[in-house]
Amino acid sequence: MIIIKFGGTSVGDADRVANAIDIVAERQGRQPIVVVSALAGVTNDLVAASEAARESDIERVNSIIAKVRQRHEDVAMRLVQQKYDFFESFIKQLDRQIEQIHTILKGIALLGEITPRAKDKVSAIGEKLSSVLFAYSMMMRAVPGEHVDSEEVVITDDRFGEASPLMEETRTAAQRVLLPLIERKLIPVMGGFIGRTRDGATTTLGRGGSDYSAAIVGAAIGAEEIQIWTDVDGMMTCDPRLIPGARVIDRISYVEAAELAWFGAKVLHPKTIAPAVAQKIPVRVLNTHNVASPGTLVTEQGDDRDHGPRAIALKRNISVVQMTSSQMLGAHGFLARLFAVFEELEISVDLITTSEVSVSVTIDEKHDMDELVEELRPIAEVEVLDGQCIIAVVGRHLMKDAEVGARVFHAMRGIEMSMFSLGTSGLNLSIVVDDADADRAVRAVHQALFEVPVEVA
Repeated sequence: MIIIKFGGTSVGDADRVANAIDIVAERQGRQPIVVVSALAGVTNDLVAASEAARESDIERVNSIIAKVRQRHEDVAMRLVQQKYDFFESFIKQLDRQIEQIHTILKGIALLGEITPRAKDKVSAIGEKLSSVLFAYSMMMRAVPGEHVDSEEVVITDDRFGEASPLMEETRTAAQRVLLPLIERKLIPVMGGFIGRTRDGATTTLGRGGSDYSAAIVGAAIGAEEIQIWTDVDGMMTCDPRLIPGARVIDRISYVEAAELAWFGAKVLHPKTIAPAVAQKIPVRVLNTHNVASPGTLVTEQGDDRDHGPRAIALKRNISVVQMTSSQMLGAHGFLARLFAVFEELEISVDLITTSEVSVSVTIDEKHDMDELVEELRPIAEVEVLDGQCIIAVVGRHLMKDAEVGARVFHAMRGIEMSMFSLGTSGLNLSIVVDDADADRAVRAVHQALFEVPVEVA
């Protein structure tokens, strides 16, 4: 069995849906289970409809939902190929989902607020619509698809908006719901991003949740491979929008892929491979627009290279928090007091550097800096540098290769660095620079490590 997951851009219109169905049909012999995202832009439309409902702007609500409905009907109509019975069945399913949206939005309008639970209920509709559309489109094209409600498969905790799977219960549910369909030679089709609590409330898995869903289901049924179909040829040595000549990475390890994802690579969500890692399931990243490309294979071992850089990631919208105090000198427990503040405010830290009297950390700019500074001031002098970014060189045992550091520093000549970090694992060499210098710095480092070698004095 394999999991085939399609992102929103891979099912954005009728031609792309047809292309995705062809991909599934070619893999029927491998017993696929299909996971689909919402059509590109639909989740944003649903969020906008929620906001309009909260403001009691019913005219705007109706306009947005009518547009969402029409888009799905138009895609189905283009895929009908004279199979009107299937089309009529799909329209009934579509109208059932649209009616549910209106019911929820009326409740939001009545209360004048959006609870986290209601927001998840609305946001989940995009994946429900796309999975129903995909399953019916498969049947219209004589591919044996069967729609499955994701809420019957993925069981989660009740952290609405950022739910985590309860894997034992999900494993039981997935095997009960999915395996009988596969035994009947049917291809289950389900929406990503969605789960439900033990008491039946709809939840969502957060940003990138459809990839996460694919890995959860893959781990639950013991899949031989998880395929993530997107709009690029695989994981690359850098974002091709920054480096047009960036190369596709043929094989990479779980830990390297996770590190790249955490530090800004957009192909895989940071959580995505966690369930795959636990079960040692390979994850393959492929391009729906270039089916011939072999993509990137993510495994526990990666390739057979012992050391060296694999790729560069860029994480923007970072703040550097510099904390200085003479109390640190020779004192014990000082760092514990500092980081107790971060724990209390639930602020995660990306990078840390320390000296005898100072500590610097990087955090996402989304956090409340004023509150953080206020809590830290009784302990240390605090300075915050906003508008920073992290350039992360990810690879294996980077400390083994003396040339890596030399080439990076040579490339960074003339660019001011706020922080520099290289852990003993040698997995990540990170540099913090002003966002205004980010593009120039990434290009210089990529050229030094992956393009024409430069002589380093």
